[in-house]
Amino acid sequence: MLDGGGDVMGDRCVRLLLAGPLSPPLGGTTVPFERLVKSLSERSDVAVSVVRTTGIRGGGLASLARAAALVRRLSRAIPRVDVVTLHVATSGLHIAGPLVACLSGRHGVPFVIRKFGGTDPREGGAVRWSLIRWALRRAGLYLAETKALVAEARADGIERARWFPNSRPMPPLPDRPAGEEDRCTRFVFLGQVRGEKGIRELIRAGERLGDGTAVDVYGPLGFDIDESAFSGLSRVRYRGVLAPEGVHAALASYDALVLPSYGEGYPGAVIEAYAAGLPVVCTRGPALLELVDESSGILVEPRDAEALHEAMLALTRDPTLAARLRAGVAARRGEFSEGIWNERFVAYCRELVKPCGRPEG
Repeated sequence: MLDGGGDVMGDRCVRLLLAGPLSPPLGGTTVPFERLVKSLSERSDVAVSVVRTTGIRGGGLASLARAAALVRRLSRAIPRVDVVTLHVATSGLHIAGPLVACLSGRHGVPFVIRKFGGTDPREGGAVRWSLIRWALRRAGLYLAETKALVAEARADGIERARWFPNSRPMPPLPDRPAGEEDRCTRFVFLGQVRGEKGIRELIRAGERLGDGTAVDVYGPLGFDIDESAFSGLSRVRYRGVLAPEGVHAALASYDALVLPSYGEGYPGAVIEAYAAGLPVVCTRGPALLELVDESSGILVEPRDAEALHEAMLALTRDPTLAARLRAGVAARRGEFSEGIWNERFVAYCRELVKPCGRPEG
């Protein structure tokens, strides 16, 4: 509470409700959300309540039952907090956004919508977009993963849109031993093993690399590609799924990340590669162009296995190129520091609390 002026919250602990996807299943949205929950739960200036939103889509009676249970959990939690924050991918935003907007509005609690991924919410059809826009215009803040989405939102009259990228811890990079060659021989892919991630192109490109090179693929199967796709290969090998806590150590043993996806937001894999100091070979998508440029990686056209092969081959043959890209990664990685963005998230939430404060529960 304020006592005759001062900061909005003074020194009082701000109470945040974090509604978002918790594993299982393990996916691109659960990892950053769970990392944020863990980070904020360790702070003394924030009191965190968490509501799991996973499982309300998919149809059927089970989904309806889970949706009803979600409404009950949110209805109980919202009156007890200062700010509600919804963390959601585009596919669930038309449902969860209006729901949180209605429940938060009923209790007079400000709310934040953080959207994962670089997909444009306007592309899901007129009805979906009208529901999403209604919620975004009522949010105290809309945090979008890419700068392009922020610009689109503001052009559509959603003025309280701000950039909030995917992020990771950025520990100091180890010094490379004197005289160690910068030539890349060990490439790694990290993500869902599916066609739209460019796995087929990666296999064609990687198998043509010379002796002494390897391409290791980590990620969940179960989509349109199974482990048989890697049978009999000499360079490209499927290595299973990495636990989130083991990703950094694993990547640190490689020379470059390869992500030939057909379309991405800010992939956690690229941020993880930056955290480990790895240059990136990826496709030239709109969101990826915000994340990777010629200073930190090599960009190729989607679905072009030949261009992908040439980019990887250049890194195996040219130590000067590899060294330059490593230096570029070292210069850029601080933009995506988890510590910086978590601090900014708390600051954004504090800005939304009314000067009189929320009544104590």
